[in-house]
Amino acid sequence: MNCNLAKEVIPVSLFSSLFGLADKAADRLLPPDKKESRAQQTKLNEGELAKAPPSFLLLWRPLLGTVLTLLFVWEVVGRMVLIPIFFPELVETLPPPVLKEIISLLLGMLGLGF
Repeated sequence: MNCNLAKEVIPVSLFSSLFGLADKAADRLLPPDKKESRAQQTKLNEGELAKAPPSFLLLWRPLLGTVLTLLFVWEVVGRMVLIPIFFPELVETLPPPVLKEIISLLLGMLGLGF
């Protein structure tokens, strides 16, 4: 099986199965005219997902998550542990910590924001 084909089929089938569960719930809650428009929107979404080219724009979430994770590790491990132990003279020259901002962004990326 072609690797590119597997990459295209798996997300579409996962997307379809998740939407299938959402459609069943929506069928019970929405009036009939809303059901039809929801079905049309689902078909449009699946078509757009199937035709989407692999691009850098699809990688922005993993890239941002990686950068925020590295910044979090720097703030916790580097700034609070390693710098005071190995370079105590640099503690006063470091810029102010931004741990609060990094945590709020990282939790927002994970869907746990406040």
